[in-house]
Amino acid sequence: MKRWVLVLTERGSDREGKRRRIAALLVGLCVLVGSWAVGTVLASDPIGYGVPIWPFADTVDRAENALLGQVVHAVRDNLPLDHEHVQVLRRTDAYGSEFFTLKLKVDGEFRCREVAVGLNVSSRRVSCS
Repeated sequence: MKRWVLVLTERGSDREGKRRRIAALLVGLCVLVGSWAVGTVLASDPIGYGVPIWPFADTVDRAENALLGQVVHAVRDNLPLDHEHVQVLRRTDAYGSEFFTLKLKVDGEFRCREVAVGLNVSSRRVSCS
């Protein structure tokens, strides 16, 4: 009488394990590249993106954010901008918001920002020319 026996080898499970390791390596690489890309964008203007915290902003950025907070407080309360480190280059009222181009002296260097103050405050870094 003939007897048929099913023989199982572990060859298939080894291939599956190799595929899983390669997939995990590719996912890890994508996460690393993605976090580097996001960090680079956030570090380009941490105040404008709303993240003036350590890995993205240095001490000058945090000082600029504090100075900008004083400016926004004065604008919202309709107080004059009589700060020695802030120079208003241009001021415009439109669309229910006030738009400013400011020249800020922060830690001995000059930085310029365009600021829109309305219901929300938004700003972006611009060149001082």
